[in-house]
Amino acid sequence: MRFLLLPAGEGRRRLCKHRCSEYAPQMIRNPTVTVGALLVNHDRKVLMGLRAAWKSAWPGHWDTIGGRVEAGETLEEALVREIQEEIGVTPTDFGWMRCIGERHPELYGKALHHVFKVIGWEGGDPSNICEEHTEIRWFDVEELQRLPNLVDCDYRRLAKLAAT
Repeated sequence: MRFLLLPAGEGRRRLCKHRCSEYAPQMIRNPTVTVGALLVNHDRKVLMGLRAAWKSAWPGHWDTIGGRVEAGETLEEALVREIQEEIGVTPTDFGWMRCIGERHPELYGKALHHVFKVIGWEGGDPSNICEEHTEIRWFDVEELQRLPNLVDCDYRRLAKLAAT
């Protein structure tokens, strides 16, 4: 992975090949790269999945729908594949929102999580068709603000942006 160093005020801003532009205390080398979708329905509710207890990272926490980017895939290709595999729909209208570094790399490894807003899909209503999540649920933005067990605290702010 190649990082570019750009001046940014008092510190340095790192820009990775995946369009991340984040302040970071240290360079992340060879991270796991993931994609996650904040699906927003016509009621402006956001779909989240409760990670299964057997998952090695963040078991029992609410997370975006998504997963790892496979070798040779673009972020967008991985997003479409993961959503199809996990909830049985195909995203048709989506956009990249932000890249978030793993908050606890000492527990779950180094990772960069790319979050997308998804506002259109084909295939009907999303349903939990895999074992990654024990439950999927639509949350209004206010409910999401109060959830104590979110994988990343930035999801609250990103969901609010996605739903407006």
